[in-house]
This record gives sequence, structure tokens and C-alpha cells, in this order.
Amino acid sequence: MDQPATWTEDPDFVEVYDVENAGRWDHDFYLDLAEQLGARRVVDVGCGTGVLTVDLAARGVQVTGVDPAGAMLDVARARPAAESVTWVHGTAADLPAQTFDYAVMEGHVAQYFLHRCEWDDALTHTHRALVPGGYLAFESRNPLSLEWDDWTEENTRATQDHPGGGEFTSWIELVSVRDGEHDETLPGQAHPHAAGDLTPAETTHDDGPLITHRGHAILPDGRHTIAEETLRFRPLPVLWESLEAAGFEVVELWGDWDRSDWDPDSPEIILLARRAA
Repeated sequence: MDQPATWTEDPDFVEVYDVENAGRWDHDFYLDLAEQLGARRVVDVGCGTGVLTVDLAARGVQVTGVDPAGAMLDVARARPAAESVTWVHGTAADLPAQTFDYAVMEGHVAQYFLHRCEWDDALTHTHRALVPGGYLAFESRNPLSLEWDDWTEENTRATQDHPGGGEFTSWIELVSVRDGEHDETLPGQAHPHAAGDLTPAETTHDDGPLITHRGHAILPDGRHTIAEETLRFRPLPVLWESLEAAGFEVVELWGDWDRSDWDPDSPEIILLARRAA
């Protein structure tokens, strides 16, 4: 059994990523949103294996996909019609200024920026890459409704077809939950969508818990591979205020992929923000 690796750079885990994430609800949501907004020049920030990126291009949109994980981009570049996409091995900092009218961070990409400074930088660079009036859409799991005690082998073990033939079995297990860090102090003010009776004096702007889980995969050849992943679960007030600090105006908030209104029990925090004209 191998020691835990970073899954986004582990070819074995990248190969089965699309099988384990075959649901289309998030892809369809962002595709429909692009059409609704009339987007013509789109950047997929943290494009991963490029499923959404290529689908956007298939709709006649000019698309750039950017990701720091080379193993993920290798899969993306091998997709049919991948030549219609501009692929960038890097981050939002590598994007040209004032080029795109729609930016999307899909697949809970926002949760991979573990420290506040990293998240703020990502928003700043994405803001710079958008034309005035351009939109950013992304989602983050709602920490108020998350039940991470369910992240056990018993609850998550599944056997599926491997893209290379045969079957693989995978599961996840919780490793640690760490309290939020106060990386920076944001203005203490009540937030219109904060859960509970939050007052300025009580606003700490906790960046949300850091949760580490370990993924296991038993591959068709019998190898048992392991990879760890740590994610930041930012609460809505932090996401909202970080957007405003980067120069965005939040224009829509949803709680799930059916565009239902957000409430503290919603599984997702889905935000649409606009760069000021």
C-alpha cells in the first residue's frame, strides 16, 4: 500500500476522477448560466479534467481552461474536441487582463484555496481577467449543513467500472477537522444572509473549518492507492465579503443546483458575482 499522495497529481486517481464524479447537475447548471448571461469568452478556473470546459466550447463559446495540476490537464487535453479550448497550465494569475465575460470555478474549486491570502489572490486575479461587467460563478459546500461523520468506508465504499477495463473499488475516510483560522480581519458587520442573530460584536469572520479526508482506491490490478485531500469550508459571510473586497458585487445566491433559495440547511453555497463596470 502506497503512502498518501496529492490526488490531483496522482495519475491513478485522476484516471478514475470522472467516473466518481459522473453527475451532471453542476455542469448543466453552469452551462445554462453561461447561456443565460450570453457569455462568449469564458474561463474555467481550476478546469481539472476539462469536462465542463469542452462542453462550453461545444456550444460555440471561446473557452480557456486553467489548472495547476498537470495530470488533470493531460486528461483534459486528450478529450475529443480539446483542440477547441485554450489550455493553460497555471493559475488565475496567468490569465490575460480584461479578456473574459464569464469565469466559473466548478467542482468546489473554491475550497482548495486553504488560506485566506490564497483565496483573496484567486479572486483578485479572476477579477482582473474579467471585462467590466463580467461574471464569476462558483460553489462551496455549506459548512452549516455538512455531516462529515458520514465520511466513512461503510458509507462511501463503491465498486465501479474502471475506464481502462475491469473494476475498481473506492471509499473515503475522515482524517481530521480543524477549526477555522483567522488569517485576516475583515470589517465587523452584520451580514444579511448570516445564519442566526449575528451582530457586529459577534462577527469573527472565522474562515471555516479545514477538513482532511483520505481517499482509497483498489485498482483492477490489485494495487491499493491512497491520496489525501484538505478542503476549506468557508461560511457564507466570509465568501460574500471576500468577493466584495475583491471588487465584485454579489447578484445571485442559491442553495442547490435546482436554483432553490439558500438557507442554513442548504447543501451548497452557489454565488454569482459581477465585476463592477
